[in-house]
Amino acid sequence: MTFKEFLKSKTFKCIIVLTTIALVCGGLLAILNDVLYISEEEKTQKAIKKIYGKDMEYTVVQIDEQDKTNKYGQIEAIYAFKDGNYLIQATGIDGYQSGTITAWVVAEFKDGKFNGLNSVSEASNEKQTLMSKFNKDFVNVYVNKDREGVINGKYFNLYDSDKEIGNISSGATKSTNAYNNAVNCALYYIREKLDGGK
Repeated sequence: MTFKEFLKSKTFKCIIVLTTIALVCGGLLAILNDVLYISEEEKTQKAIKKIYGKDMEYTVVQIDEQDKTNKYGQIEAIYAFKDGNYLIQATGIDGYQSGTITAWVVAEFKDGKFNGLNSVSEASNEKQTLMSKFNKDFVNVYVNKDREGVINGKYFNLYDSDKEIGNISSGATKSTNAYNNAVNCALYYIREKLDGGK
C-alpha cells in the first residue's frame, strides 16, 4: 500500500477520528478540572459552614510531625478560631476490615482551658459499613455524655469503666470503634498539646 492509498484508507480515517475525539475530550477534561476544582481552603470553609452555619475566619495550626499520630489514629489538620475554640480533623483506626473514619471535632476552650467537645461530625470513611447508624443521637454522646469525664481525661469506648466513657450502640460495632478512635485521637492531642499537656 502506498502512502497516498493509506491516506485514503478507512484505517487512516479511524485514526484521525479517534485522535480528534481524544484531543477534544482531553481539552474538555482540562477545562472542567479547572472550573470544578475545589481548593483545600474551600473544603475547610465548607466543613466549617456545615458545623457553625456560617463562614468563619481561622488560622491553620502547625502540627509537629511526631505529634500527628497517637494510639488512636492520626491528626489530619487543626484550625484555630478567634473565640479560642479549635476544629480538629482526626482519623480513627481499627474500624471494620481495618478501615478508618475521619471526623471533625470542635474543642471548646474557656479562659484558655479545655471545656469539652462542642461538636463532632463525620468527614469521611474508608471501608466502613452501616454509616447511616451514626445518627444525631449517636454523635451527641460525644458532646453531652459525661462532659466532666471528657474534660478530666476519660476516653470513649464501647463499654463503661472508670477510665472510659461507654458509647451508645450504633449497630456497627467495628465502625463505632473507628469513630470513637477518631474522637479519642483529637482528645489526646487536645490534652497533650492544646491544653498545656494536662
